[in-house]
Amino acid sequence: MEVISLAIIKLFLITFLGFYLYKRTILTNHALNFLSTFVINFSLPLLIFSNIVENFSLKDIPSPWVFIFLSIIIFISGLILSLLFIHSIPKDLRREFISMVSFQNCGYLPMNIAFFLFSPHLKKIFLVYTFLYILGFDILMWSIGSFLIFKRGEEKFKVSSLFTPPILGIISAILIILLKVQKFVPQFILDTARMIGETSFVLSMIILGGWLAKNKSINKVDIPILAKVSLLKLIVIPLLFFLLITIYKPNLLLGLFILLQASMPSAASLPIVVNLRKANSEFTSQGVFLTHLISIVSVPFWLNLYIMIFPLEL
Repeated sequence: MEVISLAIIKLFLITFLGFYLYKRTILTNHALNFLSTFVINFSLPLLIFSNIVENFSLKDIPSPWVFIFLSIIIFISGLILSLLFIHSIPKDLRREFISMVSFQNCGYLPMNIAFFLFSPHLKKIFLVYTFLYILGFDILMWSIGSFLIFKRGEEKFKVSSLFTPPILGIISAILIILLKVQKFVPQFILDTARMIGETSFVLSMIILGGWLAKNKSINKVDIPILAKVSLLKLIVIPLLFFLLITIYKPNLLLGLFILLQASMPSAASLPIVVNLRKANSEFTSQGVFLTHLISIVSVPFWLNLYIMIFPLEL
């Protein structure tokens, strides 16, 4: 599936642009922080809101709870696997190691693969799968999960952290669907929200490139640690879920969605989260970059294997 590899290669081209802009001081630290804030608080919530309101169908899509459950299961799988290897990781990098294995690129890559791979009907269903999954994933990544991984001393969990802008965007969109008032949302509002939201794709990768450029030791990557991250993230976790899919046999599109999420590289926005938690965002950027690089080969492998065993009319 060379089209899948091409979708991932596009990520690297955009990431390189961010790297180049930062190295030339066109993209400053202040600008990088602004872009991070813009994506988290504005463009991503608007992208999620517009897509769910326009594409969600109660008769075609399983309950949102299915996807929240999936996000928790995939996260816990990564968490447990990373903890099994934790004693071989230096203490000052353990939290970053756990986060790289536990959190995947659950949005941009699956959406791009859906865009190139599926018919228009399947594409719409798959996109809604993705955004419903993001509901559980964002609660974990931006709130509960990141708190548990990066908790310091006597730090206490804040309930308000559950209500991040992306999560509020999902909840408000689902409420509109459940109340059946979509027709009262003006189309020009949805169009505007979608236009702003679609900037999230490019901006998140430019931000990643900027974080990579900030790394002063980029030529001294700790290969053994990052190799373990890549092995767990791109081989062990997808293998585990592939076996579960062959046992429980969900519907073909949902099964493909589960395997795709399980085989994704580390989350592109993870360096932003790590930076907010005052941890090592430069090292995390290296892991994100390496897992995306290897995923050019690993993701097509898993999807090819799935389609060979479970023929799906794309």
